[in-house]
Amino acid sequence: MATFLTSPAMNPALRARIERAVSPRARAKHHGSSQGMARPFAGGGQKLRLARLFPVVVAVLLGALGVTEYRAERRAVVEERAALQAALDERRARLPAGHEGFIAATDRWITDTAAEPDRADVIAPSIKGHAALEAWLHRPAVYVHLPVTGARDAHTLDDAAQQSSKDSFLVCLLRPPASSSAHDLLAKVRGVYFEGAIVNDETANVSRLADAHLGLKALGPAFAGFVRAADELPEIRSLRQKLDAAPIAEAVKATGAELLIVVVDEGAEARVALVDLAAKSVLLRVRRRLEVPGTSPAASIYREQLQGCALAVAARHAAED
Repeated sequence: MATFLTSPAMNPALRARIERAVSPRARAKHHGSSQGMARPFAGGGQKLRLARLFPVVVAVLLGALGVTEYRAERRAVVEERAALQAALDERRARLPAGHEGFIAATDRWITDTAAEPDRADVIAPSIKGHAALEAWLHRPAVYVHLPVTGARDAHTLDDAAQQSSKDSFLVCLLRPPASSSAHDLLAKVRGVYFEGAIVNDETANVSRLADAHLGLKALGPAFAGFVRAADELPEIRSLRQKLDAAPIAEAVKATGAELLIVVVDEGAEARVALVDLAAKSVLLRVRRRLEVPGTSPAASIYREQLQGCALAVAARHAAED
């Protein structure tokens, strides 16, 4: 360390002693050299600066990592939402023209069938007779069986329609028993699983209205709005699961139906209607008492199925006679 107490002309040893006397660093360096230490304090300032910079470097790296992850997530959101929208568009393209008004139209016919005032039977000439009835019953059709309380308005009708399945009425309407005797009716319904594959095969031309309700909801404007508004991956993936689970193929088939088959239960009686959806006209409308043929123990076990089958036979007789 330079000091005014020393000069170049001084003895080197004397100059060193004076510098050590006035400089702690010089004393430490001299002490370290005497102990065999090489360049004491070398690089200490650099280490101190790196220690101070370390938190800043870590913060910058973490920030960069966060930005990268955020951008990757946003890209994933955009890509998955676009894929979901494409899947929705592809499924909607399968629907027949005029599907937008299908639910409203069938709702009106169902509500009209359940209307309170008593009405005379209606059998249109185009369905009268065995051959004409059979021809209509083999056209693409859609079916619903519900209580009268479920046909009061759009909300209750939607809930009731979703509970409706293929049952003994539908099976016996399309494939009637040999006769209306208790024996033949029981033989037709005994042990039959009406929601199973065999029944579906026997009624393959008929769709459940429930499938139209469920499928069209997944393809409707409300669902499309949820897709456009979805901004998080879990939300988008949940919507995709709902779309994949919806009965789209069944809804496409149902909305292409030419014939609507309606059964409305009202206590001890039931109303049956067959509607030409294309012509928007009633082909058959009858009201019949629900009978339970037979008094055997088996008749008690299959009471509901027997009532449905007997009602179908009665509806067929109205058209065929």
